[in-house]
Amino acid sequence: MKKKIFAILSGVFAIVALSGCNDYLDKVPLDSNSDATNWKNEAAIKTYSWNLYGDLSGFSYGSGWTRGQYHGESMTDDYTADSFSQFTQNVPSSSGSWNNPYEYIRKANIMLARIDKVPNLTDEVANHWRGVARFFRALWAFELVKTYGDIVWVDAEIEDINNAETLSRARDSRVDVVTNILADLEFAAANCYAPGKAEDNTVNNMVAAAFGSRVALYEAAWEKYHNTANGKSSEFYGKAKTLANQVMSSGLYSINTTYKQNYTSQTLNGNSEMILFKRYSSNSNGGSVTLAHSTYGWSDSSTPTWGLTKSAIENYACSDGLPIHMKAYDDATFDGVFENRDARLTATVYKEIVPVTNNPFIEGIVSTTGYWTYKFVPLDEYAARIANSTWNGPNNDTDGPIFAYPEVLLNYAEACAELGSCTQADLDKTVNLLRENHGNIPALTVAGSAVSVNGTTITKDANDPAANVLLQEIRRERRSELMADGFRHADLMRWALGNLLDTNTNPAGIVGANKELVIASAIAEGKTEADIDAKNSFVTIGSKQYKSMYDLGQNKRTWNDKYYLEPIPSGQITLDENLGQNPGW
Repeated sequence: MKKKIFAILSGVFAIVALSGCNDYLDKVPLDSNSDATNWKNEAAIKTYSWNLYGDLSGFSYGSGWTRGQYHGESMTDDYTADSFSQFTQNVPSSSGSWNNPYEYIRKANIMLARIDKVPNLTDEVANHWRGVARFFRALWAFELVKTYGDIVWVDAEIEDINNAETLSRARDSRVDVVTNILADLEFAAANCYAPGKAEDNTVNNMVAAAFGSRVALYEAAWEKYHNTANGKSSEFYGKAKTLANQVMSSGLYSINTTYKQNYTSQTLNGNSEMILFKRYSSNSNGGSVTLAHSTYGWSDSSTPTWGLTKSAIENYACSDGLPIHMKAYDDATFDGVFENRDARLTATVYKEIVPVTNNPFIEGIVSTTGYWTYKFVPLDEYAARIANSTWNGPNNDTDGPIFAYPEVLLNYAEACAELGSCTQADLDKTVNLLRENHGNIPALTVAGSAVSVNGTTITKDANDPAANVLLQEIRRERRSELMADGFRHADLMRWALGNLLDTNTNPAGIVGANKELVIASAIAEGKTEADIDAKNSFVTIGSKQYKSMYDLGQNKRTWNDKYYLEPIPSGQITLDENLGQNPGW
């Protein structure tokens, strides 16, 4: 059978025809020409790279009706999807999560091999493009590691599919694979052009460093909290800090005071927080839209939109900077939930109405939890978007972040805290910038692992699994800042907190608004309690009832540690028994 164990079956990816346009993230492959004849100059390399950029939509807002990273996680305790998601129950025979990344890795390896064939390139030019290719190889290898743990590391184009060694490789340890991934990203961070020299909105040394900080932090935490054999947790935390600092010390980025506009702008050009983003575009001639998405289309639909959970709402600090476990918190009223809170809460959740079935909002909008997630919705432009036919999916045209500066700051702060070296200066240039500019809440003061706000010491939350108050508050800041941005599931996995996805042990991670708040909202909108009871279900937690999208007696998730990694598809093991299977599967 002519198959590779890596499912990289396609032939050599052909070089597309040349074009003079500069914005790679707006490009699609053009007609194919001969691989043997096209590697003549730098323009050929540049054009080939368009194929790599085209796969980035999934790390932003997606394309058309497909969900991207943002507000696209169906398995999280931050918000509840409109249909119930279950953990993987059976080993699949095949999976795109295995096959597709290896296809993309093959593209990058082909580019690396062909750069050496292009004549008259200076070392600087060649190394820039090698850095771009290695960035994309690292990007997809990291996706495989997050999903499967140990994987086969492929760092060259494989031409002989009949080679016995090719067909019988065991997986490499995740520690070694991530070491290789970071070597790719460190090379790119050292050799790719700086943003001012690289073409606009393309992979550059800052993009590579930002991504490197993400990879290193993820693996450091995984190895620490999962007790990985032969792990290098401290080394990886150090790399996360160093790579994040490369971005921070560049002076190219800063935190603005318009948090919501990072997610609702028709153009992110010139936004000081954007490191790399996806450009979407439209025109108003009959509503014709190109490069469109559905991120806020999903959020303004009469289909139940993915509302934030009770757990997510309670993560946000109060306006005095203290967490709600230190306050008298009342979730039965609008003022109790939304007043005197971190400003990012009301930039993320609409605070005027709790729209559930029989209590809709604009265009019949209802929410799975009652908390309408409108972080991505340019509501102040509603009339203009309706007139322009870009209000509903799949015709949304707001630009989508891919790598943004706030994540880099959070990566740096967490790495410092985990290394036991977090100083006041570290907090002031990271989480305190975000708290003060995005959250409009006071800064944290640190002394060792003790944390205070304006002289009041923050206490440990008995329900928070973080090791100490400093990590507790840095994790809180990360969740608040990156709410619905596509990071929460990965964070729970690397921190070994998969049990928070268990609907029995953490019902607050799947239910939403207090029933009293739902009823009050309905009455204000001219409905009655009977209207709400007719088509909504509620779950009792303690002495209160909370909106639930599902019957949790019939729809429930029970955590098992084997779910930290997905099973290797059985079809791949049939092709190569040396791959083995993940624990528990």
